Amino acid sequence: MEENEEYTDDEVTRLVDNFREMLHTGEMRYIEDEDMEVIIESLIGQMDFKTATKALNYALRLFPTSLVFRLLKVRKLMMELKLESAGKELDRIEREFAPAAEIYLEKAFLSKLAGADDQTFPLLKKAHRLAPDEPEINLMLAGEYVRQGFYDRGITLLRTAMQNDELIEEQLFTLSYIFEENSKYDDAVAFFRQLTDEYPLSKASWFALGLAYSWKREFPKAIDAYLNAISLDEEASTAYFNIGNAYFEMGDYTNALHYYEETLRLDDQDFHAMSGIGDCYYSMNDFEQALDAYHQALILNSDTTDALLGIITILQETGRGDEAEDFIRQTVSLEPRSIELLFDILHFYEKDEQAEKLKELFQLTIEQIENKEEFLYFFTVFCCNVENKEEILPLGIELLNNYLDNEEMALSIPYLLAALYYISGNHATGRNYLSNALLINYEDHTRFLNIHPSLSEIEDVRILIERYR
Repeated sequence: MEENEEYTDDEVTRLVDNFREMLHTGEMRYIEDEDMEVIIESLIGQMDFKTATKALNYALRLFPTSLVFRLLKVRKLMMELKLESAGKELDRIEREFAPAAEIYLEKAFLSKLAGADDQTFPLLKKAHRLAPDEPEINLMLAGEYVRQGFYDRGITLLRTAMQNDELIEEQLFTLSYIFEENSKYDDAVAFFRQLTDEYPLSKASWFALGLAYSWKREFPKAIDAYLNAISLDEEASTAYFNIGNAYFEMGDYTNALHYYEETLRLDDQDFHAMSGIGDCYYSMNDFEQALDAYHQALILNSDTTDALLGIITILQETGRGDEAEDFIRQTVSLEPRSIELLFDILHFYEKDEQAEKLKELFQLTIEQIENKEEFLYFFTVFCCNVENKEEILPLGIELLNNYLDNEEMALSIPYLLAALYYISGNHATGRNYLSNALLINYEDHTRFLNIHPSLSEIEDVRILIERYR
């Protein structure tokens, strides 16, 4: 499915508004297939899946043999995380249509989303055989070769991608994540060094090279690479920000401050840069200016974790402990916060206070959260992985027991309690909860095992999972 770049934002908005009006009045009319495609893509992008479904049904009535709209249906299902339905629809498409690269590309996307990475490579190879010059396929297949360590093959595919679509180089940063995930920092430098040699006017290649040098903590070289990216695009605010980070890591807070300010000049809503300014002032012991910058960051984004922790740190270090505690309570009670932030905040308390404070922060947070099941899952993960488990695990058990009779979480809570009891060493109680969880919801046992690495090593757990299988 090609991007419809010939449509302006205003034209897309007009098309979508007209379609919504048509649904409202019930006056159905013919819409060109290209216009219909733009409408559906826009609705999916807005995550208005209800209207997107109506648009897809309408499009398929107008164009029943269209592969494009069938694949857009798959894309919508994937966006809704209805992966099983998406897979079944793709299988039907494969049976009903002649082989097409787009089909296997969508199957590759689905395999990635479903965590079936072993299927991605052969699917992309099928797509590549059918459309060897398609830039997106070449980029994705290059990533798979990079993941396997076949860097020369990856670069060959990138050459094809970049020759056929000058915009593809903007997506090169996705390859850098592969090197980072596998800690292949030297390989990343060599790979992107070769790309910058071949494509010296590729901003994205220089940017990725800067990232690679930063991972190796070779900050002067990283700065040079980012400056090359800026020379090709003076509006590259992220490059300015990363230079600021590099100078900060080198302890050169004056230069770091300058580049964070340059970032804000280009993007005055960049809360990360504003928080970085706060870090610079904090490191230079200018606490009042640091507090001001952190508060400005929170105005831009109230969930800026670094700024929140920066304010708490300064209040604690300047003898304003009561003010820090009031700030923590107010911060957590105003809107939902991440589990990571709650546990980071605990470090500001003495160890003998942490369990009680966590209980308070937990209650303030969960009252505001809609998806309590997901929150409790990650709460359990953190309880099982903190250093002072002996204090936190009993509290986790106490808090989760309050939701044992909650109908909405009846399928997940037994797994969570089983994990907490097993990690705390109480295998008998853990066995009871795990038996119940496997009986009513066997499919989620893999998620249970991901709570803590040691769970899959407990013989009792392995026996139960095999028995209920």
